Amino acid sequence: MKFHQYAMRVMRVIDTLCAYVACIMLFALMMVVVADVSLRYIFNAPLSWSYDAISVFLLPGVFFYAISYTHSTHGHVAVDILHNYVSQRTRYAFEALTSAIAVPVFGFITWIAAQSTWRDWLTGTAMTSGLEVPTWTTSFLLPMGFGLLTVRSLLNFWGYFATLITDKPWLALPPISGTEGVES
Repeated sequence: MKFHQYAMRVMRVIDTLCAYVACIMLFALMMVVVADVSLRYIFNAPLSWSYDAISVFLLPGVFFYAISYTHSTHGHVAVDILHNYVSQRTRYAFEALTSAIAVPVFGFITWIAAQSTWRDWLTGTAMTSGLEVPTWTTSFLLPMGFGLLTVRSLLNFWGYFATLITDKPWLALPPISGTEGVES
């Protein structure tokens, strides 16, 4: 249990740092849009690189840097219709099962994306857009984001499964939709 708690703390720190990077990237995205729109309509001189910077770097960065943190805070869409009608133990089984399915799926995506990024690094492939930067500078976001999501899913599986086996709460269940503000 101690190692799981330590691993969850480390993961929380990594997720929080990545969320801060995502926030900075989101702020940069907003500033680029404001500057581009202002220059376009006031001076008729838009930023030639804004579309590429937003669509290739900033928007994917915001998504992939925030994906594991969002999962850890239960911010992704969840279908919890059955959760109102089953026991807490069954909910733990559901969470363990979905986490067990997510680990190999996200792990496979991480592996494929990492191979692609590595290939881009070795070949020095560059984008043909106006920015002409190496493609690995954006493709590394996929294995990084999905890798963190894989580790998060593995830790969740471990916590939920251990709770089922030991009957001691290793990891709390996500809240059921509509019950966040209800006091018991």
